[in-house]
Amino acid sequence: MLKSVEFMSLKTAISLASSPTVAIISIRDSSSVRDLPTFDGFMDVLPLDMLDVCEEHALHVPGSWADEPTGEQHFQYCEIPDNFAPSLSHAHAVQAFVDRLHDCADEIDLVVHCSAGVSRSAAVASWAAERFGIALRDRAGVGLGDANPRMLRLLNSLT
Repeated sequence: MLKSVEFMSLKTAISLASSPTVAIISIRDSSSVRDLPTFDGFMDVLPLDMLDVCEEHALHVPGSWADEPTGEQHFQYCEIPDNFAPSLSHAHAVQAFVDRLHDCADEIDLVVHCSAGVSRSAAVASWAAERFGIALRDRAGVGLGDANPRMLRLLNSLT
């Protein structure tokens, strides 16, 4: 069962001591993928490749981008080759991962990281904590004000 959820930067996640009672959602993009640890020694890891983009940052109407973008749309939204906007597939992967963790008999802490630890990770972590009514930890004290609204919308569309 999930006991807590915490979001943080990649730098902080790299410094964590491995633990068989901690699972990690590792959100990365092409700028961070080269330097990622494998997170050996943790209970489980869900790697997600997505850039911190959303309609609001691009001054578009919220929800106006395709929920499941094509390759061409990903490039249009991200403007960087080999990067992906948050998608419905990402949301489904997160939901399946946290549901599986929550169904475990053991108590599990979930850590969600992204590059800076304020947008993509904050969106995923706050959704997971709210979904199960569990503690949300923000060790850096950055709050949820910069949580990626697109990722939140996609996750909330599943429930």
